[in-house]
Amino acid sequence: MAKNESTKNEKKQFAIGIKVKLIIGFAIPLVFTIVIGLVAYSLAASGMTKNYEDSMSKAMSMAIEYLDFGFESAVSESEQLYYDTDLMRWATGAIYNEWTKKEIAEDVSLDLSVKKDGNRFVANMYIIPGNGLQVISSNNDETVIAGFYEELADKDEAACLQTLKGSWVGTHSYIDQVLSQQDTSYSTDHYACSYIRPMATKRACIVVDYSSDSIAGILQDLGLGEKSIAAFVTADGRELLLKDGVITSSDEISFVNQPYYTEAMADNAATIIDYVTYNHKQYLFMVSKSYQNGSAICAMVPVSLVNENAASIKNVTVFMVILSWLVAIVAGVLIIIGITATIRQISSKLETVSGGDLTVGVRERTDEFKLLARSVSHMIKNSRDLIVQVLKTTENVSSSTTNLSEASGVLTNSSNQIAAAVDEMDQGLNRQAEDAQNCLMQMDALSQRITKAVETVQRIGSITDNTKDVITNGMSTMDDLTDKSAATTDITKNVTGNIKNLEESLSEVERFVEMIDEIANETSLLSLNASIEAARAGEAGKGFAVVAQSVSSLSDGTIVAARQIQSVMEQIKGYANDTVQVAAQAEMIVSNQSRKRSMIPFRYSMT
Repeated sequence: MAKNESTKNEKKQFAIGIKVKLIIGFAIPLVFTIVIGLVAYSLAASGMTKNYEDSMSKAMSMAIEYLDFGFESAVSESEQLYYDTDLMRWATGAIYNEWTKKEIAEDVSLDLSVKKDGNRFVANMYIIPGNGLQVISSNNDETVIAGFYEELADKDEAACLQTLKGSWVGTHSYIDQVLSQQDTSYSTDHYACSYIRPMATKRACIVVDYSSDSIAGILQDLGLGEKSIAAFVTADGRELLLKDGVITSSDEISFVNQPYYTEAMADNAATIIDYVTYNHKQYLFMVSKSYQNGSAICAMVPVSLVNENAASIKNVTVFMVILSWLVAIVAGVLIIIGITATIRQISSKLETVSGGDLTVGVRERTDEFKLLARSVSHMIKNSRDLIVQVLKTTENVSSSTTNLSEASGVLTNSSNQIAAAVDEMDQGLNRQAEDAQNCLMQMDALSQRITKAVETVQRIGSITDNTKDVITNGMSTMDDLTDKSAATTDITKNVTGNIKNLEESLSEVERFVEMIDEIANETSLLSLNASIEAARAGEAGKGFAVVAQSVSSLSDGTIVAARQIQSVMEQIKGYANDTVQVAAQAEMIVSNQSRKRSMIPFRYSMT
């Protein structure tokens, strides 16, 4: 019971070992797949991020260049007005004709309208004169706004009026205040920044408002994506913010108040790219500066959006890896179940064979276990045939041994009879010799006493008759002895023949033993090959090692049994040879006795 339990535990441990190793074998390429996926994701994310940075840097540079072009064109248009002599005369009050004043104002207004329509960046253009004149606008409306140049010159937003150079401002609050009082449709949201330029006479100024919608369109054309923030920031800190592509209030976020914006603007580079944290999220921060008016385009793009395509690669990689894991696990489990079932079947069959039952069979397979199953089946069949042959040979040997025993008994009896007959013959010869000796002594005495032999002649004749009777009896005994010697010779020949037959049977048994040795050697070779393959397979080949050990044990047992049979046969051959020698000696003795017996009547006849 303990042995069976130990065997079950060994099988369980072995099966678990193979499962773990197969899973590891399947997992290694999958781990490499994960590594490749991570490396590919990292490289893709890095490459996409770099490409995104480059493309956005180029896009923002082109956008700011486009804005600079619009700024420069508006400045050029203001320069044209700056050198307009009629406008300068009109602004200085040198024209006293009201009709001429009105005509110049209308012409300038028309010119402003044309310039505005020809430049999509211009929201509106104003000529703000001094008191006594009306503000000229590109709107062509009927609203009459009195000039307020003198009041504007004292405001901070118009500090440039003290010189002949223009300046850029984000907002002009006093102008907004005056215009909004006269025009209810006026709104500061219509412009993002303004260019203010005094005229040469310093009696009027030119104001060019840049369209918020146009600048917002440029920011939208950047295509930053969802949850991105873009802004146009003037040199004095006014911001035009776009969040998710829609203009929004600067109360939500202000680039100007961020330290990374301050650092970027302090840098001499035209375009700055950096990664920043805003509201606990990572953003790609980009700034592109304008060389015309010190303004800048800013943008913050979520890093997740930058790596969106790489993230899709990551998701696909993770999905494929998980799918590969599932497929590998299912395939591995099926393979493990098949291997485990096959090993358990072969081990069970071998255990049954080791218990003495050679009637079992191993189910054929079509995979790599086919050779092992076939070899085990052939081993069981050959062992079964070998045992049947050994049993038949044993029966033959047993029968021959029985015959030999019977022949040995007959030979022993004959030998005893021969010995007894020889003893009787010796005794008779001794008596005959004694009688002959007495006869000679008496004949000697008779020859010496011839004269005295008359009275004893009858007695000598009587003695002679007795001697003849003894000789006759001896001859009869010798005839019997001859017959018995002939019978003994025939028996000896039969024993010799049986022993030769026994030798032939023993030769057949030797051939069977040689066949057993060959089968055992082939089985040992098969076991050795299986052990070598198991050693090559390492831990995964322990099942083959168990099978090879069982086959080797069975082969060793077969070799031991063959050696024992061969040893018994050698003993039997020795006994048979001894018996042949004894029979030959007995035959020689009987022949000599027959020859001596044939010589006895001749001697007596000579006597």
